[in-house]
Amino acid sequence: MTKKATKTVLFAASALALVFALPALGQQGPESLLPEGFGDPAPPPPSNRPTPNTTGPATPTTSARPTTPGDPLATATTDNPDDAKEEDEEEEDEEEEELVIRYDVPPAARRSLSAVGIISNASGGFPAESFGALNGTFLNQVVNRTTGPIASRWGTILGRRLLISRTNTPKGVNGADWTAERAWLLLRMGDSVSARHLIQEVDAGNYTKRMHEVALQVYLANGDLSGMCPLVENGVRLVNDGRWKMARAICASLSGEQGSATAFINQGRYQGWVRGVDYRLTEKAVGAGINGRRSVKIEWEGVEGMNPWRFGLASATGLEPPERLFAKSGRQMAGWRVQLPMFQAAVRAKYAPQAAALGIYSNREMVDLYGQVIDDEEAPDPLKSRAEGLRSAYTASGDAAKVAAMASLWTGAAAGADYHGALVMTARAAALIRPDEAHAGAADQLIASMLTAGLDRNAAAWAGIVDEGSLGWALLALGTPTNIAAVDSGALGDFYGNDNSEKAHKSALLLAGLAGLGRVDAGAQSDFGRDLEVNVTRQTPWSRAITAAAERGEQGTVALMAVAGMQAPNWSLVPANHLYYIVRALKQVGLDAEARMIAAEAVAFG
Repeated sequence: MTKKATKTVLFAASALALVFALPALGQQGPESLLPEGFGDPAPPPPSNRPTPNTTGPATPTTSARPTTPGDPLATATTDNPDDAKEEDEEEEDEEEEELVIRYDVPPAARRSLSAVGIISNASGGFPAESFGALNGTFLNQVVNRTTGPIASRWGTILGRRLLISRTNTPKGVNGADWTAERAWLLLRMGDSVSARHLIQEVDAGNYTKRMHEVALQVYLANGDLSGMCPLVENGVRLVNDGRWKMARAICASLSGEQGSATAFINQGRYQGWVRGVDYRLTEKAVGAGINGRRSVKIEWEGVEGMNPWRFGLASATGLEPPERLFAKSGRQMAGWRVQLPMFQAAVRAKYAPQAAALGIYSNREMVDLYGQVIDDEEAPDPLKSRAEGLRSAYTASGDAAKVAAMASLWTGAAAGADYHGALVMTARAAALIRPDEAHAGAADQLIASMLTAGLDRNAAAWAGIVDEGSLGWALLALGTPTNIAAVDSGALGDFYGNDNSEKAHKSALLLAGLAGLGRVDAGAQSDFGRDLEVNVTRQTPWSRAITAAAERGEQGTVALMAVAGMQAPNWSLVPANHLYYIVRALKQVGLDAEARMIAAEAVAFG
């Protein structure tokens, strides 16, 4: 690593140190989850940005996109594992020479690693210079230490948009490795499809060891076994992982080379590359290939837990593992499952509410999916009833009937993610209801539902219906796009009187959101915070880092730090001071609409 100027070294070192104080709380391009016109016109970000890194790391000279999977498996035809091992060793040098030829493409067709992404600033992404001149080592650490999923649906939407944007590769990191870390975080957040789109933006000839490690997980999360085949030989050579080795058998079968597939799968059994149900699933995937003759029955009894290998192979072969295996696998798998195209709508609809709560599924996607469920005669009754209820919410005769249909969906959903998903499902139906005192009893939920889809102007029309101090009033105080009068102590006290959350956490989040947006009276902020025994402006190393990024005008760094600050199973575990600094920093760099939606969501679900 070359020596930098003293000032740069000190800045990089101090920035990297902040990573260890991060909060630890617990097809074509992907569809935007933002409503049309949401957040427009956005105020311009501050102009005091440092000059971005426009060159990125040097692109390797041997760079290419595979033009054909080739036949890398034809030489391994023996059933003897020792003979096969010897052949692998003898042919290693020859294979490395062949790889250069196999992935050779004209220089003009090679893609640069200096900026990798799916969407540009012009098409709704973040600006190319969103990370400024910040060192990539620090950013890599932030991404790695953000476990995902996060508490906020809107935070996931924001983070997802950042991670797939065509931003400049930060200084000090390889472009392929940086792309791999972004894709890995997308997977942890539940967005398997965007992760696949992202890794496909890097030419196979530029894949590093880390890129191969992540790519295997990405293709498995999508149930896309053929996607890994152009990478399999380099994956085996660079990663030396049993699953990459077993992928050889699957890819040989998919290309009709059953002799090679048999040799590899037998070798895998003898050498224990994968075992138990993982091996049997590999056999089943091989049997599903061209001319495959293996018929394998998968027994799930005694199997504990789910991993990407099991998920990907089961999905690709049309199997639905028992729900108990997903109990400890993380909520992100709901996002993976709902995006699997090989399953019927009735199967994917079971996971749609959780995926919507995560921030992976939009209102439009949910409505389309449940519309398919209605047409499925074999769909189970609970799903059928929910789909019919959703249709009534949009098409019933009169607002009263529509509101009643929505209320039935809300009350029928379990608390937590299912309830959040039900609100997403009805967002545009709620926007069809004319503000009227007759529906005042449902106003809180109608407003909350609209804001899950960013329909802030529709929600703002209910300002004259909700009572001061109600949940609906609080959501509008935070979420309305127009400037409002500063909230005073009386209104905050009224909300506190209606707050039944543990330790009045909703009230603390309301105060933090209003303070971050600059919508609360200064005296009321001080007095109410003292009454709640909460200091929403309390400083931490993380808060200083996100504040400094906002002062430098780095939209990407702010968004990434905001996502890191919302790591928790739900909003009840996110500290109020985190929300304050997130909202304030987002607003400062021109992401006002996202700041308002995150603040409103925090109070709705805190």
